[in-house]
Amino acid sequence: MGKYGPYLCSLPAEKLAVILAHESLLHCLTNGSSTKGYGVPLWSITSRIGEAVEAELNVQKLLQKRLKDERHAKKSEYFQDDVGEQSMRYSQNADDISTKGEKKEVEKWMYGAHQLQRFAEEITRNGNKNSKLRLEFVSRRARQLLDSEEEWDVATKIKVGAALLQVLLENTTIEGSNSDQEKAFTHHKVYVKKKKTVGWILLHQDILQMVLKDSFDSKAAISTRLKPMIIPPNKWTGPQTGGYKLLKVDLMRTHGSKLQKEALFGADLSVVYDGLDVLGCTPWKINSKILEVAKECWRSKIVLGDIPSQDKFDVPPKPTRPEKISKELFKDSSSPVFKEKMIEREAYMKALTKHNRMKQKNMNLFSLQCSAIFKLDQAEKFLPFNEIYFPHNMDFRGRAYPIPPHLSNVGSDLCRGMLTFAEKKPLGSRGLYWLKVHLANLAGNDKISFDNRAAFTEENMSNIRAAVENPLGENRWWMTLDDPFQGLATCHEIVQAIDSGDPEAYECSLPVHMDGSCNGLQHYAALGLDLVGGKAVNLCKSDIPQDVYSGVMEEVVRQVAEEADRILDFDESKEDLTKAERKELKRNRGAKLVNGLIDRGVVKRTVMTSVYGVTFIGARKQIQEKIEEKLEEQGYDVDEIEHEIHSACNYLASVTMEAMGKLFSGARETMNWLTLCARLINKQNQPVAWISPIGVPVIQPYRQSKPHTIVTLLQQVTLVDQSDDLPLHKQRQVSAFPPNYVHSLDSSHMLLTALEMDRRGLYFSAVHDSFWTHPCDVEEMNEALRDCFVELYQQPLLERLKETWELRYPSLEFPELPKKGKLNLEDVKSAPYFFQ
Repeated sequence: MGKYGPYLCSLPAEKLAVILAHESLLHCLTNGSSTKGYGVPLWSITSRIGEAVEAELNVQKLLQKRLKDERHAKKSEYFQDDVGEQSMRYSQNADDISTKGEKKEVEKWMYGAHQLQRFAEEITRNGNKNSKLRLEFVSRRARQLLDSEEEWDVATKIKVGAALLQVLLENTTIEGSNSDQEKAFTHHKVYVKKKKTVGWILLHQDILQMVLKDSFDSKAAISTRLKPMIIPPNKWTGPQTGGYKLLKVDLMRTHGSKLQKEALFGADLSVVYDGLDVLGCTPWKINSKILEVAKECWRSKIVLGDIPSQDKFDVPPKPTRPEKISKELFKDSSSPVFKEKMIEREAYMKALTKHNRMKQKNMNLFSLQCSAIFKLDQAEKFLPFNEIYFPHNMDFRGRAYPIPPHLSNVGSDLCRGMLTFAEKKPLGSRGLYWLKVHLANLAGNDKISFDNRAAFTEENMSNIRAAVENPLGENRWWMTLDDPFQGLATCHEIVQAIDSGDPEAYECSLPVHMDGSCNGLQHYAALGLDLVGGKAVNLCKSDIPQDVYSGVMEEVVRQVAEEADRILDFDESKEDLTKAERKELKRNRGAKLVNGLIDRGVVKRTVMTSVYGVTFIGARKQIQEKIEEKLEEQGYDVDEIEHEIHSACNYLASVTMEAMGKLFSGARETMNWLTLCARLINKQNQPVAWISPIGVPVIQPYRQSKPHTIVTLLQQVTLVDQSDDLPLHKQRQVSAFPPNYVHSLDSSHMLLTALEMDRRGLYFSAVHDSFWTHPCDVEEMNEALRDCFVELYQQPLLERLKETWELRYPSLEFPELPKKGKLNLEDVKSAPYFFQ
């Protein structure tokens, strides 16, 4: 039985079987698109199975403890919350898969001592004395585990997962095309480099098609444990107490850092607990009208937003690898035979790249299809409930996230469109106006004044009515919106409010969003009181919203057009070009390729992430993704001109980052100061750490990785350890600090606003810098979020940061703070487009 034997004996075999099948199938469906169709890495799926077994054991411990408590004896039905229901479903499913002849009796919650003893006796009936002694140890150890609070280490999770996975691989089959039984899951190894292989688990293609064709009687086998709740979550009272009623979740996603966990237990997190409770206890419900339209889009194979295509891409056949070029041919690289071989090899590499690219596209497509199925399935499951809740926790920077992975307000347009507040409130005098503004925002018309946005909606009333009356009819205007499903939900509310005859009295539950204007730059401008930067990101009063993305775009378009029109002063066809001439030619050709393709969308992601530490390579990838889309629309084969596109996007990324440097000089000074301080702390061999304005202790977790090997029943698994005992990853500690610090500030602003809205008795939810409330309360939320922002930045944040570091590192001399600008923070309170 080995070290992990007691762990396997801690739950009934039937329940382990259900957990194993559930987690394996779910993991393959949601993560099997990541790498060239190989499947999912062995270490990943075994770790997932081990974590699920540990989580189920924790649930059973808590249920047993509560059932023993006489005070809860009469309230056992209370445990039918969503997590408890999932746990009980495992037991029910285990009953279902028992032998059909004589139904096997399964202990409702877990194995007791007599079950373990009977299990040991059955196995050792024909065994020797030593085997009986070993199994007595296993039984004793299993009973200890049931009473202990110890957490499983990674090695244990993987070993338990691998032992169970081996059973799955050996005993699960599916009927193939020739009525033969084929393995449902297969284990294969792929050679990487340096004589290393990586293990993969691949799900049978027919099972994938069953999911897409909805051939399962129930989707219980592919649903997650971490679902929304149907009762309010527990309030947070400690770093490991809060959220779900039964399932254990941590307050913070710490990346395994023990230092971070210890810091949490020593910190005053009362503000954080209260803020997360406000978000988690906000009741929601499913919008049945949007759910039905989304389901019909899936059934009718309408590609829209998060409803992906159900048709595969054509994958060209995998080319035959040419013979290796002999050493003799390499000696004479000018020979015709060598050149022919090189041409043949180049053609093979291009064909292989195209084959792999299209294969990967299909895997990515399948992942999107599974994601859509999970979202629709969970929305259908929770449709009957009047209230559902999303328990929240946070990442190591203090940013809040809903815990359920598939359906929540932090999800995609489809998720958000299918969700609405549980409580309806009369629109009042201004609610309908804000619904009209909201629809214009969802249509992408968010760079004009609020009044013009409302006018845009009024001009499209015939389209709006058509969307409500027959969303899948001839007039599909709503499908052209940037966020179509949220847009359709808003169309319904606008039409119903108008047709009610009294819009002010009409009760509406749809949340209206107010979003920050390039929020990272807003925080930098407030930190440095940067007036120029503040005006660019709407911290100051103006009649129309300023669009920082368009400002960068215009500068980039100007420079690219100039370069594309420039005539080179040398013969580009000559063979002996100098290094400088080759570089100049590359820039010129790159400009010619992308000239006319640059719009706001091409530069938006790079501008948005610039303040979060995007690297040049990251910027190039973001830009290349958009440029490839535009070239494909024009009929180009992007695989054929991959090298030219890569070169052109390198040029475009450099121009974009240069333009941003000119426009955001104030933010750049603050970023540079933060970077210099991080370098000094690094020299002390200490991770960069600070306390956010709401009391979250943040310790950057970046360490040098160290591989170590775990031997399992299937194969050796090499894991990369990043424990606190390993050396710092100094480059990441430095480069990640400015964006992480800003994230700790924007999360503070959001949670402070949540508390203020709760104090005022108003509904509130948020996705980072997008704040939501009822239409009738938008103006009060606008006031609250501005007040909280001003109050936050009236504190000497950088001064305090420097003081804490000087106390902790007295031997270091930190640079002087960057000079403050002339921005008046009080102006934010009257800036109409600060959040819009």
